[in-house]
Amino acid sequence: MGLHLISIHHAEHGLAAVEAVTPAVSGLGRRVVAAEKMRGAVVLATCNRVEVYVDAEAPGGFVAGQVRRAILGGLAAPIRVRMSTASDADALQHLFDVGAGLDSMVVGEREIAGQLRRALRAARADGTASGLLTETIEQALRTSRRVSHLTQLATTGRSIVAVGLDLLRRDWTATSVLLLGTGAYAGAVVANLHERGVRDLAVHSSSGRAVSFVARHAGTREAVGDLADAVAAADVVVTCRGLGRPTLTAPALAEVMRRRGGAPLVLVDLAVSRDVEPEAAGLPGVVLLDLPTIQLHVPDASQRELARARALVDEGVRDLVARLKGREMSPAVVALRDTVNEMVTDEIERLPQGRPITGDEAAHALRRLAARLVHVPSVRARKAAEEGRTDEYLTALSELWGIEPQVQPVLRNLELDFAPTPQAVPPDTLDCMTCPITGLGLTDLGDPAHLEAM
Repeated sequence: MGLHLISIHHAEHGLAAVEAVTPAVSGLGRRVVAAEKMRGAVVLATCNRVEVYVDAEAPGGFVAGQVRRAILGGLAAPIRVRMSTASDADALQHLFDVGAGLDSMVVGEREIAGQLRRALRAARADGTASGLLTETIEQALRTSRRVSHLTQLATTGRSIVAVGLDLLRRDWTATSVLLLGTGAYAGAVVANLHERGVRDLAVHSSSGRAVSFVARHAGTREAVGDLADAVAAADVVVTCRGLGRPTLTAPALAEVMRRRGGAPLVLVDLAVSRDVEPEAAGLPGVVLLDLPTIQLHVPDASQRELARARALVDEGVRDLVARLKGREMSPAVVALRDTVNEMVTDEIERLPQGRPITGDEAAHALRRLAARLVHVPSVRARKAAEEGRTDEYLTALSELWGIEPQVQPVLRNLELDFAPTPQAVPPDTLDCMTCPITGLGLTDLGDPAHLEAM
């Protein structure tokens, strides 16, 4: 298996590192796959991680170098990129942990599963999702659903949105909220605000997407006026644009606060690449909640539910590994089928042409085919006995045919001081009516009547 993970993660590298590489996410999967030896790539970018899952038959260090170059190729200026790498079983385990919410800021949160699903969908649309990546992520998502249905972890571990809004402790039914952003994460914000009973929820988008977003999300309206007007009219502003540069600068917010006459304004910045300048927190009347602040208030998950979720994740990983390992024998199965089909074709060509065949002729052809099929196994059986590998051969025979034959000793207490030199047996050496090594002939398999007709 050639599964690799290249990750920039908040827990290892800090949110600042995630923020620094986020602008390179657009087109990252295509740039990775365009590199040498890369078969597929799926990019998962969230508020606290940028992870690239790669399908490549290459060493992990080589894959990491290709991903690093692809990231730098999407940035306006070069930076020092700190990354973590994992391969095969370690990468697989991490992916399942991520899908189940076990690797999130808020353990057990469900939004990550949707983000992983959208990442796979985007990779398919870009043509970068290989078969291995598709099957692996789909199995991780199935396991995630089992964790959600069979544990209470999702109710214990809430989303970043929920934790952030919980900190405000206000009457949401009487709160005017402005949402900046219309992406997939904005939809999760709308759902959470509706659960809290928000009645006045305006949406602003400088790109003009607010109209279509409002049409898809009941209970929302398009904000009136420009950005400054919309912010000045709100009690709480929730922003999740993540454009790579601040949308709300400190000077612009100072002017907004002057227009508000000192009325307090709460800003909840959920973007990894900040939408609000940190200096805005120093303005009189402004309360700023950003991701680092929210992270400090994330609750601990129940240890019992966490253990149950871990068991389900481990089970999902084992099921996938067993399925993938089973495919290691696919070339052997194909070769076996091809060999048998070639024998069948050869016997069909031996049948009389231009007239119907008789039952005896068909029976003779089948017996000849049977003789050819058992020829090599018969030769190998005798050679295995001569070389002292009887048990090994019987085990293989049981695996292949499901039969349990008994050994019949010819002489007892017979020991050899030498081992015969193994010799290869051609796969199809039955070119006469009798096997020259085992002595088996067509007559041993049935009546060879009408041989002259063949």
